Amino acid sequence: MNLDMLARFRECWEKIESIGTDYASAKADSWHKQELCGSVKASIMNALLQMPTSQKEYIAKSHPDYLQHLKETKTAIDKELRLKASWEAWKSKFEAYRSLSSLEKAEINREGH
Repeated sequence: MNLDMLARFRECWEKIESIGTDYASAKADSWHKQELCGSVKASIMNALLQMPTSQKEYIAKSHPDYLQHLKETKTAIDKELRLKASWEAWKSKFEAYRSLSSLEKAEINREGH
């Protein structure tokens, strides 16, 4: 394997590991925020003691704290999906280099015999 190809593989390995770690953290954060949506809404609803549940829910869904949480959740999901796309792109690049390396190796073996 030539040094240029080895450098390309190394770059892919490092990016896959680095971005994969960031992606895992972003996915955990995104999932956590999505799971908390109901808790944030319930917390707001609990503060509204003497109202029917339907009215509490209506008020909670338009409450600034709930809207802020939804905005943060959207940002977390966006980050997760962007990192996933980057991670998948680097995995694809690695596979392309691996295929090129195999073709190069086959060519060398064919010329050597």
